[in-house]
Amino acid sequence: MSSEFDNFDDVYAAAQERPGVILFTASVIADAGTSMARIYTSHPGVYPVGGRKTLDGDTNPVWLEQVLKGQQPFLGADKEAVRAFFFDSATIESLGCGAIVNVPVVSNGETIGSMNFLAPEGSYGQTSVDAAVEIAQRSVPLFEQALTTTN
Repeated sequence: MSSEFDNFDDVYAAAQERPGVILFTASVIADAGTSMARIYTSHPGVYPVGGRKTLDGDTNPVWLEQVLKGQQPFLGADKEAVRAFFFDSATIESLGCGAIVNVPVVSNGETIGSMNFLAPEGSYGQTSVDAAVEIAQRSVPLFEQALTTTN
């Protein structure tokens, strides 16, 4: 595995190269496990740092089970999948995105956050998921640090 990132700007730069992104965000689990708090964004005007999504009301239960509980990446390869899983799909599409890869960030066996890679419909497949997982693994120390300031 490659070395760890120094900051989230470096993570974003890597995400732009591979798997490729229009929108990139990173969130940590917050509020005693009841929400996700955004700690980085490529589009602060639309998805500002500090924004939160509740896990009960704003998050698809199948996604929760797969990504946060099951610690497995999620691939939404087309607009239909994005619409089915994300309440903010209209905003996502307005940015030119129609595909998503969400990767759990895991530290010591515990899910502590997620990284979210979004690009045009049809942009992502298994090699994209693999690239996103590798980026997430290299980002664990940044998430651990963010947890101490977010919670």
